[in-house]
Amino acid sequence: MYRNLEGELRKQGITRQKIAEDMHLNVSTVSRKLTEIDRLKLWEAYKIRDLYCPSANLEWLFATDAA
Repeated sequence: MYRNLEGELRKQGITRQKIAEDMHLNVSTVSRKLTEIDRLKLWEAYKIRDLYCPSANLEWLFATDAA
């Protein structure tokens, strides 16, 4: 789980449904990618950052509990 990302999205009122629409993915796919650490591709992380948190540091935004 990406706690920093989830917090930033929550602040902006951005839902997984919105992310799915913007990235042309199914909501369940987005949910899996945001909860299973190994499933998010690098280009997807950049796209999410660029769309919703452009000023955020990528490493901070996608930091995990395991890091």
